[in-house]
Amino acid sequence: MEILRRQGRYQVRITVEEVPAPLHTDPPNGWVGVDTNVTFFALCHVLPDGNPHAFATIGNSRLYDVRSTQRDALVGPLAIKTVQWAKDRGAGLVVEDLRFIHDRDVSAKFNRVTHQFNYRALLTAVERQAAREGVALRKVKPAYTSLIGRVKYQPHYGISVHHAAALVIGRRGGLKVWRENVPKALRQWMQAQGQWNDSTYRQTDWSAWNRLKRALTAALKKRHQYLNAWLGYRKTLLTE
Repeated sequence: MEILRRQGRYQVRITVEEVPAPLHTDPPNGWVGVDTNVTFFALCHVLPDGNPHAFATIGNSRLYDVRSTQRDALVGPLAIKTVQWAKDRGAGLVVEDLRFIHDRDVSAKFNRVTHQFNYRALLTAVERQAAREGVALRKVKPAYTSLIGRVKYQPHYGISVHHAAALVIGRRGGLKVWRENVPKALRQWMQAQGQWNDSTYRQTDWSAWNRLKRALTAALKKRHQYLNAWLGYRKTLLTE
């Protein structure tokens, strides 16, 4: 317990140790991948065969610029809704691991300190709520989840890039799909530009996704565009 005095008022904070509830989720029901953003969660229920079953967005736009005390009051309800969405489906949760928040590919997603505060607060609240509700929770390194979702699953399923990233997260943590193959059309596109090394790709696909990201960024930059414009220029780039 701690007592804080702020602006002539006292705040009492009490910390208690909670015993996790018995698990109410079952792996055969799949897993819900959670893509965390500044003001919302993008959710994807991934079935055991690796295909998406349902999507949802749970958020509050006020999280973008509220004070820390207000943020804490808004984060709790979002965590409750997120965990309940997975529990209703009998599915576990897969979230991004906070230990990798400063990785280059991850930190670009949250380029302001306040965004990182939101990121931590949201995921910490979900982890705590999952333990209370008996919902299994796994954590994964979120490297290249947005890129993989953007170029591999967004065009295929016609979904937002955030839901596509949630699909990748669900597959990576729930089904232990650590290797996501680069689509054949993109491999051929990179081969035509002399930027593909098949032997290296067979050893690790992360270096391949890194090279692909650089190649797409450079190609779009020539058109004065950023990577988020990929979907609109996809057919043009792949037919060059």
